[in-house]
Amino acid sequence: MVNTVSASASAFIAPDPLPTPILARIIAHSDPRKWHALGNASVRAIISLTSFRCEWVYNLACAANVPARPKTTDDIIHTATVVLDPVTKLVGSDDWMSENLIRALKCHRPSLFTALAPCLVWTFLLHERRDLASMVVTHSRLDLCMLDGRFVRALVENRPLVWMLEWLEHNGLDIHDLYQQDKCFNMSILTSWVMSSRVDLLDYLAQRHISLPARSLLEYALSHSTPQTVDFLVVHGASNRNRISWNDLLMMACTDAKTRLDVFQHIIANTEPSIVWTFAACCLASHAMLDDSAYTKFSALRGTPNAEHWLTRSLRGRTPIECLCERLTYENMPFMSPFIRDYLELGVSSAGMPNIVAALCQ
Repeated sequence: MVNTVSASASAFIAPDPLPTPILARIIAHSDPRKWHALGNASVRAIISLTSFRCEWVYNLACAANVPARPKTTDDIIHTATVVLDPVTKLVGSDDWMSENLIRALKCHRPSLFTALAPCLVWTFLLHERRDLASMVVTHSRLDLCMLDGRFVRALVENRPLVWMLEWLEHNGLDIHDLYQQDKCFNMSILTSWVMSSRVDLLDYLAQRHISLPARSLLEYALSHSTPQTVDFLVVHGASNRNRISWNDLLMMACTDAKTRLDVFQHIIANTEPSIVWTFAACCLASHAMLDDSAYTKFSALRGTPNAEHWLTRSLRGRTPIECLCERLTYENMPFMSPFIRDYLELGVSSAGMPNIVAALCQ
């Protein structure tokens, strides 16, 4: 095939070359990669023309049966792979996708341009070429809410950045409306932002008067996020019906064995000394078998000013040691004994404590 292309190239280019538009169409309808491999300067000059690339894109789209309207985001990604990527690989970069290409497609292949608009926007945004993506939206009148919001969701999932949200709004997307319809910013995306501590993204939505499910998100923040994320969710949730207090959060943190130590310490720092601390300490001790850092958390609580008074309080007429002994088993005894030992050091009565526990705590 290369030899055939070589002979054809010689016939076309010398001594009486065909007009450039005809050569461009001939090359575009064959295999431009083999023409390019010839190293002929005239051929490569043709391949560098926007008109040629526009024609090649058209042929690639026809060969791939690109639908006028994609049905899924996978269709959009597939179109980028089979229509745009071959040109990029030959050229060596994505610089060929320029304003000139957009204008050429709009002028000479309007139907193709409309069909490729989602694919072009997808590609431009993933390469952070926001101006060109906006140009495509403007000239194609692309509805960003296409595919029932799944297109926007895919963009946000692939580029979870504030500039992406800003770009979407700048190009006509009503983020608040989309959220209300539960078409994009659902619990799955919000949870991923919480778990990656993307307070900037959560705050962007909050500034659009979007009421985030703070209580539900806090359940994920305790074990997978940062004190800053917890702060944001507590403050944001204060304006909701399902508001959560720091005391409530402390109890949640104590019963969740996966609560991060830095988050736990931050929560303690935001609570006031109260009977909640008594409950919290007992919860930590009773869950010690599941939480490797339970004793460290208990020590952090014990080291807080005025904590000792509350840690030694009785709960419903029973001392903290009595409460723990009710939950003792052979399996959890080695894990709970350090807590009981601490309670004894704090002056809690050992009355009613089993002898075997007393022996372990010596």
